[in-house]
Amino acid sequence: MPDSAIEQQLVDAQQRASAEAERATQLQAALDAVNKALNPDAKDGEQDPNALAAAVAERDRQLADAAAQLRTAQVELAAYKAAAEQGARADRLLNSRVFVDGLAALDPADAKFGEQLAAAITAAVDGDPDLYRAVPAGPARGGAEFTGAPAAPARPANLRDAIAARLGA
Repeated sequence: MPDSAIEQQLVDAQQRASAEAERATQLQAALDAVNKALNPDAKDGEQDPNALAAAVAERDRQLADAAAQLRTAQVELAAYKAAAEQGARADRLLNSRVFVDGLAALDPADAKFGEQLAAAITAAVDGDPDLYRAVPAGPARGGAEFTGAPAAPARPANLRDAIAARLGA
């Protein structure tokens, strides 16, 4: 009987080994599919996990930079629109690094963003009214010219006047 027990253990071990080999093959196929999805340009066997991680980190950095630029553009556009309502010159406000750096603390998604922006614009205008306050436009020019009609050379009425004008008499 000991031989049959050993044979049974050997058969069981071979079955487990073949099952594990099949499972390893399936896992490798799944890993290859994931690597192919992450890096479709790489040739088979050239999928470096470090290179993939670096590429993902670079794309994350690019995405963060694009999001920051979008946020800055949204805040500056809102400031440009709100400046006229506050009686300020938007071009000068947005050229001021101090003002733009103050806008960096504002969150455009916040419910009180408009109020905070108006307060920042008002504070900048109150801090230097000569630089930031918009000058009201003067009245439109109207009326007629008082310089008279344009002077055109007079044509002589007859031949005698033409000869006299030519000779200087």
